[in-house]
Amino acid sequence: MELAPRLLPGGLQVSRSRSGDDADLRFSGRVPSFPLLTRVIDIYAEPLRDWMGMTAYARVVSAEVGEVIGGLPESAQLKDWADPGAELGLVELAGFDGFVNAGPYGSFALRDESSVAGAVEWVLECLDGPVGGWFSQRDDVTKLLDLAKYPRPRSVDQVNPDSELLRATVVLCLLSDRVADAAGLMGWYLGAGRFSVFDSFERASAFDVALGERFPGYVEARSVIG
Repeated sequence: MELAPRLLPGGLQVSRSRSGDDADLRFSGRVPSFPLLTRVIDIYAEPLRDWMGMTAYARVVSAEVGEVIGGLPESAQLKDWADPGAELGLVELAGFDGFVNAGPYGSFALRDESSVAGAVEWVLECLDGPVGGWFSQRDDVTKLLDLAKYPRPRSVDQVNPDSELLRATVVLCLLSDRVADAAGLMGWYLGAGRFSVFDSFERASAFDVALGERFPGYVEARSVIG
């Protein structure tokens, strides 16, 4: 697609898609101000009635968080993290159609080759506008801490915090030597008892214990905060 040369100046490089399908595209680039985070754009094409539909997603991922999570016992992981196909380092996720309407079924219609230029402009419009703003609101630990206690926008569950974001933020704090912040967020989570369908008090408690075994100083910080 024509996107590659347009995105490279923004620090995004072409990466291998998650699916491995040549029809899917992934662009990624480390966040300059916080290299533990990587911005990712995933673009997929799929049949929709009598045309192809293109959908795009913004992700914030951290390979370092993924390494920590991958080393935890199964009892300490979210239920979906036990899936070998899960992206363990996923911190945040949002569909472009949540910001700028793409068309029917939330997809941009690729009816013929002439549609490609419009699709490129739609992606760039999103990146220059609301999606770019979404990324800038998630480019360091402090900003993620501010978001971690709330549901993910447009999520079906609008009551409980997003367990994936919250756990990833705790790990990011520990990797950034912000042990007190990690302990405080985890203490709040266990005390609030507001768990999504992917988490539970038992799994969150096992996560808490496993972090104490992995990171020196965490147990002491948790004992102080409670």
